[in-house]
Amino acid sequence: MISKRNIDHNRIPSDNELPERPYGDNNKRSTPSLHKELEHFLKHALLELHQAKHINTHQPFQWHKAALTHHTFIYMHRFTGTLNANGEPSRIMRKSACLFTPGTSLELVSEADHETEVYIIEYDLFRAIEKTEARRIYERELHSPVTGLIQGPFYGIQRITAQITELAQSDHEAASRDIKAQLLLTDLLHMLWPEDNKSAAAEENQNNPEAWLKTTLQYMQQHYMHEIKLDTLAELAGMHPSYYSQLFKSRMQKNPIEYITHLRMNRAKEMLLTSDLRIRDIAREVGYRDEFYFSRRFRNFAGYAPTAYAKQVHRNIVSLSYPYTDHLMTLGITPCAAQIQGHLPHMPSSLKLPFHAYEPWEQGRQAFLDVHPELILTKDNAAAKAMEHIGDVAPIITIPWNETDVFGHLERISSIVDRTRAAKNWLDGHERKAERARKKIKELAGSLTVAVGTLTAKGPRMYSHRNFGHVFYRTLQLAPPPLIQAELHGKAPGVGYNWMPFTPGEWHGLEADVLVLAIDNMHNRATLMQKLKNDPLWSSHPAVRNGRVHLVDWSAWVVYAPYSINIQLEEALSMLTSRPVLL
Repeated sequence: MISKRNIDHNRIPSDNELPERPYGDNNKRSTPSLHKELEHFLKHALLELHQAKHINTHQPFQWHKAALTHHTFIYMHRFTGTLNANGEPSRIMRKSACLFTPGTSLELVSEADHETEVYIIEYDLFRAIEKTEARRIYERELHSPVTGLIQGPFYGIQRITAQITELAQSDHEAASRDIKAQLLLTDLLHMLWPEDNKSAAAEENQNNPEAWLKTTLQYMQQHYMHEIKLDTLAELAGMHPSYYSQLFKSRMQKNPIEYITHLRMNRAKEMLLTSDLRIRDIAREVGYRDEFYFSRRFRNFAGYAPTAYAKQVHRNIVSLSYPYTDHLMTLGITPCAAQIQGHLPHMPSSLKLPFHAYEPWEQGRQAFLDVHPELILTKDNAAAKAMEHIGDVAPIITIPWNETDVFGHLERISSIVDRTRAAKNWLDGHERKAERARKKIKELAGSLTVAVGTLTAKGPRMYSHRNFGHVFYRTLQLAPPPLIQAELHGKAPGVGYNWMPFTPGEWHGLEADVLVLAIDNMHNRATLMQKLKNDPLWSSHPAVRNGRVHLVDWSAWVVYAPYSINIQLEEALSMLTSRPVLL
């Protein structure tokens, strides 16, 4: 229980309350002390999100605060210009992030003719000054162990800042939003503090013979856009430079300098394929001041000039995400290796990859080196692990999963692999199939409402018009039950709302003419049905009374992608036009 908070949001701290270290002076203290200080700093703390903004503009951009009233984190995903903190200017030319405390004078000014994409997150921090069994008293905290510019990892920072911004603009219930914001802000702060320094790395290397490799790989992946010397890497590894270089090559099939070059060139390829940045800006983003020198290096590495690379057709593709494997097959491209799930017209070489971000990465590098990929395609939840394990092997193109629906995924992937006509052909053919199916259902079954849910290891869920519900609600245009209809009101199709948990038997608001339940073990179908029948509330559902309950295989419906959706459409048509069967 929080009994009171000593909070004055309008009070600006005096000079003697500001951190002693000047802006940008993050490296003058040892990292282990910083890491311990962070743990102590966040212990018994509350973080409150004040506001979060996402600015994306092609116009000149200027943002100024004479004195910050909140802790302010800024992630500059695309920004070329000047950051001025307390009168100290810093030139920004690539992805950057910074964190400042209340009272700081801060200004961002972009240069003309450059796209700007910036996230600005303002939050307050409260520390427990009294903690007993009876009460908690929190006081506003104006200090931060680290301020100024932050060094990566930007792929993680971007993911969390985007989630925070989306949450701030959502219509979640206030208590739920505050809890989620607290968790996300805590994750962000942990990401901003470095976890290891050279002495800590050396100690870890003694306990784990392979830790030196992970330590130096992470350093290169986070700092490839800067000058990296072999001596620095060797010192991190606790080895002599010559021995470190030899050992690195024996593990990675390339020496450290080659590895860094591959990282830089693959990141450049990604930007050439997915952005409208000029060559000179891409060169600077990956660490080359001279765009002409960069162009020569790129041509030697890729075989094409940077201006010609994006026009090439890339066919040797690895898919790290099974929905995108389906998309590629739909577009007529069989990946050279891929994560596989569900039905496919052909079976590419299968990769053992995590299905979720929290699962371990098991696949070895050699499997990727053997197939010589020109392109690696992934969802955003696997992007960080892909960068960690194979960032030097090929450019990694991330197609955000929740940002758009299956049609948006298809459009983005088809534009990257130069198959926009194939995508249009599929869309046209799918709509013709859908129109025929809608007509047949109308003739044989009339207007139907359908409730679509799952009974799997993840728990009972009721779906809306994305993933499992797509075919029923978007393709066949059937009506969902009242509770789902209410949740969908005012939300964009396919992205605004996905699923909700439910308790089997508690059907209020989930009534429908047809009930479709996906299960993850069809062999247990009879056992599950008997269990459901024993629930006295089961027979109260209209679909149960009318014999319109269908159990389907979750593995056949989990893939939210074009080829699988066509198969799902055929199965849906069959079940919806079949004769009722009392269970």
